[in-house]
Amino acid sequence: MNFWTKIRQSLFIEQNVSVLSLTVLFVLIAFFSWFPVLPIYLQELGANDFQVGLSYSLLALSYTLMQFLGGILSDRFGRKLLIVIPSFLFPLIYILAGNSSYWTTLILFLIIANSLSALQLPSFYSMIAESVPKNKRGIAYSGFELFVILGITIGPAIGMMLIPRVEIRYLFYFTSFVTFLCAVARILWLKETHHFRTKINKFNSFKSLFNKKMLLTILALSSLFLLFNLATHGPFISLYANEVMNLDKSKINLLFALGGFAAVVYSLWGAKIIDKWGSKKVLLYSASGLGIFMILWSLSSPLWPAIILFAILYIFSQSCHIAYGSFLADITHQQSRGLVIGFIGTCTGLIGSIGPSLGGYLKFQFGPSSPFWAGLIFALITSLLLIKIKE
Repeated sequence: MNFWTKIRQSLFIEQNVSVLSLTVLFVLIAFFSWFPVLPIYLQELGANDFQVGLSYSLLALSYTLMQFLGGILSDRFGRKLLIVIPSFLFPLIYILAGNSSYWTTLILFLIIANSLSALQLPSFYSMIAESVPKNKRGIAYSGFELFVILGITIGPAIGMMLIPRVEIRYLFYFTSFVTFLCAVARILWLKETHHFRTKINKFNSFKSLFNKKMLLTILALSSLFLLFNLATHGPFISLYANEVMNLDKSKINLLFALGGFAAVVYSLWGAKIIDKWGSKKVLLYSASGLGIFMILWSLSSPLWPAIILFAILYIFSQSCHIAYGSFLADITHQQSRGLVIGFIGTCTGLIGSIGPSLGGYLKFQFGPSSPFWAGLIFALITSLLLIKIKE
């Protein structure tokens, strides 16, 4: 009987992580078929460099503002509800985005989509953490991030083939269709993991948000998100590749696809690295590596050396994401996990959302590579602050 109980338990765990991983995979394949060339598409719709940077700041900001509320609601009403409801709103949002003729309208709908994603995020991290034993979290987050990076890799490859043949708005329609199918899969097959619900005004949970360790954590992760928004999450890599390296949309998608493939390969071993070194140490080294190789990539000129350096850059970015999820799980407890993750996400995202506007200003004043040098500074700050956080 114990043997079959363990089998059922393992299948239950696998079901939650698998459903989340597979649905995220297909959503990201659709999303990243057009996202790498979004800065160029915004320019075609009338946006200038500063407005593109401002748009990305607003997108980053919208991805954070709702995380705190999402975390509170997740602890109160459960993980599944906070994942499923936004999932059914995405299809309409992406249809409206595809019909946009002005960059301002397009960004408005993408901001709404990002806000819905922010509501989901604390529940995503919490459900994964609660679906596996503590000693298996590295494997769970590494597996999840493997599917994330697969989507980020396959999406640009599909976009590379489709963009020369169809209008980008049809890729938004494709994203709408895929998100609807994934919403159906989530409502059917996700299993609730948070059965001990907390009250929204629980004093002890809020009190745990204010201490020295939490302050250092927020500062470190804020610096990390500034780095992300100046590097792989921002518009500056695509703009630099187009304006300085003279790569067209298809080659930019190829760059992201090959970088993503390298990150996929790394993800197969990412869990073992975290289990051996710990999430904090991996996050520390990966942030430094991302900052350094972003500079080296910007200094390269022939296409294939640039692709190799970009692949290494993407490996460090992927390592940051795997370690980030595991790090959040390590510093939180189930009773208030959604609240704490939401609070951290909102605080770090608010500060990190400055990155694209800062990068746009630096690009205008000092040249197209200046956002990457700012990213290197934030990479070093992230590492130094993480060193100060006690285990």
